[in-house]
Amino acid sequence: MTTIIAIETPEGVQIGCDSQATGGDKIQMEQPKVFVNNGAVYGVAGVALLANELRYANLPKPPDESSATDKWMTTEFIPALRTILEAIAPKRSEDDFEMHLIVVANDRVYEIGGNSGWVRSTSGVYAAGSGAAFALGALSAGASLDRALEIAAKHDPYTGYTLTNTTAARLLASAA
Repeated sequence: MTTIIAIETPEGVQIGCDSQATGGDKIQMEQPKVFVNNGAVYGVAGVALLANELRYANLPKPPDESSATDKWMTTEFIPALRTILEAIAPKRSEDDFEMHLIVVANDRVYEIGGNSGWVRSTSGVYAAGSGAAFALGALSAGASLDRALEIAAKHDPYTGYTLTNTTAARLLASAA
């Protein structure tokens, strides 16, 4: 699957990921895992089809005010996500349609699982994908985000290729 890490800090959101795409037991190619769409940063672990759909879909723009971001997530983004999910996998189950999203809007990170409900971490540390447990363990032991990605890639056969570490602000600026 992949490893995506997001860490909320007072300076903004640090985000890192790998780029390896797999199918079954075969490594297929590199696939963008983190991208910008209409003012928000999205990290997708799981089905590549969902990543492609979210990357190019007409998604709702986050509000200008940070205090309205939770409401936007609930009333605008999640319904748009459910519409996409219904179109690409109407009979999905968590057994055959793995999905784990990290969404960054207004320097707030949201983690979304297979049921399309969102949560926010009290620690400000998020990880998604098959290497998430390795990355979280490394971060808990004091590793940097870069080192946590390296550890996930070493121990998770579905994490690899190019490892990227940037900020949500840089991603948003480069997309503008």
